[in-house]
Amino acid sequence: MYFLFANPQKPETIRAAQEVAELLLDAGERVVLDRWLHNILHLGDDGYLNQLSHDNTKAIISFGGDGTLLRTLPTAARMNIPVLGINMGRVGFLLETDRTDIAQAIERLRSRQYTLEKRNMLSARVQGVDETFLVMNDVVLCRGGNPSSISVDAYANDELVYATHGDGIIVCTATGSTGYCLSAGGPVLHPGLRNIIMLPIRTHKAQQLPIVFDEEVRIRLRCESLPGRTQQVIFDGQHIIEMQGITEVYVERATYSAQFIRFEPQHFFTRLRLKQAEWSGK
Repeated sequence: MYFLFANPQKPETIRAAQEVAELLLDAGERVVLDRWLHNILHLGDDGYLNQLSHDNTKAIISFGGDGTLLRTLPTAARMNIPVLGINMGRVGFLLETDRTDIAQAIERLRSRQYTLEKRNMLSARVQGVDETFLVMNDVVLCRGGNPSSISVDAYANDELVYATHGDGIIVCTATGSTGYCLSAGGPVLHPGLRNIIMLPIRTHKAQQLPIVFDEEVRIRLRCESLPGRTQQVIFDGQHIIEMQGITEVYVERATYSAQFIRFEPQHFFTRLRLKQAEWSGK
């Protein structure tokens, strides 16, 4: 069975998902569409991402950008299901193919003419919140809508690293180094590395620079808001928790890995160059 997941904010994803669903169904494959998508296309079966299991799912096919793909990864990683990203917009770092190559991509997918690229993930939790988050890119403790700067103490293996005053702190994977980390002035790491990066966001202390840690480090971030103020904890830009008072966030390498379907060798630095050209309007 193949599960199709799309971005409802991009109408073109519906047409692409229809094309893929029809190709798979014509080939005798079972196809399950995210419920909202099934209600529009009336193809295959309907279901939900969080209902998938390794035993009955060959792959998740995501239509959209990196953000859409990120929403599939916690379930995919926990269930050991590979993910294929079909790009419906701008240059993406995690996506494998675009709509012009859909027919060939689906044929290669069905015949297993691909490799699996594993990427490190982070496991994160917030004190007092009964949920553990799997993160592909980054965990951010920030001031959010708070008009004031916040103070965050950052620890690595219980050793104080920073006592910051600014917009917050980012903790990210090598994969996440090309996201918020990069725009905040952090280093770019090749995605094959398993390190963890920590960097302050607009800190008032110029000497507080990004740090690259070994993958086994355990990070703890602690912040205490002023009365009437809040701070936010953001996971991969997808989940936001608004906190008051004392906030403690714990981050470490996850035991799960994301698996990306790759048809061709990855040219990371070419993608980075194209993305930077896109950002600069060139």
